[in-house]
Amino acid sequence: MSDDASGLVGASAGAIAGAIAAGETTASAVVEAHLARIAEANPRLNAIVTPCVEDARAAAAAADRADVRGPLHGVPYVLKDVIATAGLRTTAGSLLYRDFVPTRSATAAERLRAAGAILLGKTNCPEFALEPHTDNRVFGPTLNPVDEAITPGGSSGGCASAVASGMAAFSIGSDYGGSIRWPAQCCGIVGLRPTCGYVPVTGCLPYPPGEELPAPSSVAILSRLQTMGPLARTVEDCGLVLRAIAGPDGIDPNVVPVPVGDAGAVDARALAVAWMDGEGTQPVRPDLVAAVERAASRLAGAGLRVEQERPPGLETAVEIFRAYRYADGLPVHAALARGREDELASTMRNWFATVTPDPTVAEYQAHAAARDALRARVLAFMETFPILLLPVSLGPAPRLGADDFGARFHNMAPCWAITLLGLPALTVTCGVDDDGHPVAVQVVARPWRDHEALAVGALLEEVARG
Repeated sequence: MSDDASGLVGASAGAIAGAIAAGETTASAVVEAHLARIAEANPRLNAIVTPCVEDARAAAAAADRADVRGPLHGVPYVLKDVIATAGLRTTAGSLLYRDFVPTRSATAAERLRAAGAILLGKTNCPEFALEPHTDNRVFGPTLNPVDEAITPGGSSGGCASAVASGMAAFSIGSDYGGSIRWPAQCCGIVGLRPTCGYVPVTGCLPYPPGEELPAPSSVAILSRLQTMGPLARTVEDCGLVLRAIAGPDGIDPNVVPVPVGDAGAVDARALAVAWMDGEGTQPVRPDLVAAVERAASRLAGAGLRVEQERPPGLETAVEIFRAYRYADGLPVHAALARGREDELASTMRNWFATVTPDPTVAEYQAHAAARDALRARVLAFMETFPILLLPVSLGPAPRLGADDFGARFHNMAPCWAITLLGLPALTVTCGVDDDGHPVAVQVVARPWRDHEALAVGALLEEVARG
């Protein structure tokens, strides 16, 4: 048994858990190695904003004494700073929550603790996790370890930066309009947005600080579009973490008891794939389209049926998503900030002032009907093509401070379309763009078939390795 686990910094969660289980190292040694990496890298990257060093050491020591061991025993991870942790500050990147210390942890955090994972700290995010770049007035910006001149993405940018730099084996982020998928691409790692209804979002801020983890539906009308999921180094790790956090918790009313399937039991080569150059309304930069075509070609070479086709009606998804988003959650955010607007970032003040209408019942019903009709058409298409392959974004990760950064929301159109449909989407890196930065594809599956997306993603990893 080795007391030096530095060789496991940058390893997959599965490899770390396997080394500990085999007696090759200890949880304490693994945690110390990752804390050393944090001390080295975090002062520059600013990915972890609230560390819990002594708690992590205590948890590792307890793990080394434990007789019962979970699937993530001793594996170090980090949580996005919108996910509640009992006794540990959770700010949502907002001055409104700068001193907020929850009394209860989110369901996902509790389940990871039960699975044996060890929390190293909370990661940076934009205010209320509402922007695709990671910066706020509480902690400042997070940098991208791939290239510090470009954004690490958002809103789970701290998660992605921490994993990509080796500070943690995996992280848990939240995803509404691409907040897992976009940072995973920017930082060159893997990210999974699960089927809406797999993972409870109980304990995801913002919620009134005096409340005890209210049900998500009491915070936002359409909370079924929000989910939590893993960012990791491998597709296999994403599946491992998903199994640990999925399932009803008796609080989130949108979660149903559907077991996570076994990706290893899926014959990925039996799944037909439809690839597309975007969601159909706005052009995607050619080198990002080339990455999708490259991934499609690799899958075809591996024996899958692959055709260039777009589901009917997908080009209407972004307009419907925007209507939904303006009605969902944003009025709640604005209400929480009422009377303290001067503490918000200027972008938040402007946004809340202009895009938080109070939707009528008729308007809500119209949005819901349009969404449900489109979803039915896409699911019918997916009976023939159960896997969709499309870009993550319209363009690459912009440089920090770029003049057009204010228009960056539109970059997320391919993610918005998939969010609206409630489908599982896996981001898998497939090379680099013309600027030499990571570029990825979304591997999208049918509801509750996350394991099929994982199986195809794993095959993409395999063929990319040659």
